[in-house]
Amino acid sequence: MIYQAILLYILGITSATIVQDCGSVGTIVTVVIEDCELPPCLVTRPNNYDVNITFTPANEVTGLRTEIDAYIGGIHFPWPGPGGCNLIVEGSCPLQTSGQYKYHAAMPVLAEYPALSAVVSWIVIDQDGRQQVCVAFPITIV
Repeated sequence: MIYQAILLYILGITSATIVQDCGSVGTIVTVVIEDCELPPCLVTRPNNYDVNITFTPANEVTGLRTEIDAYIGGIHFPWPGPGGCNLIVEGSCPLQTSGQYKYHAAMPVLAEYPALSAVVSWIVIDQDGRQQVCVAFPITIV
């Protein structure tokens, strides 16, 4: 029984995606980007990729919004975010500092996107403009 628990723990760790924290005030527990453990994440067109982030907020959160930034060749391209509080799984705003919350969104990769490499920053911002979550990861669109 203990060996099964250890194996499940190890499998849970290895399924997380390696990302860089880019200024989160909350505590990031895990980030899982579908089909990507070790960046750069290879993403194919057209497709959608699940982005799952488990975090603990630094303060009470009554509202959230998402911003996505792509840096391509050193040039910043803002992307529309998919939402905020509606993306919290098994819970809803307000979020408390004593809880862990799972955020789930889809990252669409449209057919018209060119094949390129970029660094993506996925930012979840609270009602006061604080970046509860900010993670950066490189992608290669193929």
